[in-house]
Amino acid sequence: MQAATLVSTPTLTQRLLDKHRHDAEDALQQVALAVLQQEGIRSDSVLRVQRIAALAPSVACVVTLAEWLAYVDWEGLDSALYANIAAVAALITGELQLPDVAANLLQARDADVFEAQRPALATAALLFIEGHIALFP
Repeated sequence: MQAATLVSTPTLTQRLLDKHRHDAEDALQQVALAVLQQEGIRSDSVLRVQRIAALAPSVACVVTLAEWLAYVDWEGLDSALYANIAAVAALITGELQLPDVAANLLQARDADVFEAQRPALATAALLFIEGHIALFP
């Protein structure tokens, strides 16, 4: 008898990372959106922030960061610096291990420096997702 070969089907997150690998921030946004959809967390939910915080800590980190980066795009860095910045900076420092990026946000608040650091931030987030892939859809 021949042994059955087990073929692992890639998860949704793995497929999203593969598909959007050329654009790390887009991949991050797509993974965050998949989490929100899987968990039924809608943008009009009054409990949105609490529901995101209740996710596994690694997943909540990714969703929080993705939402903050989207906020930067919508409202600009100046406004985003007042939207949950302490939590975002803590995630960037602790989970993503990019203390220089977090320090820039909290101290210098320099948009040009942030934009220069943004690709590294998105890449670090993807590496973080890959390191915790089992927690994602």
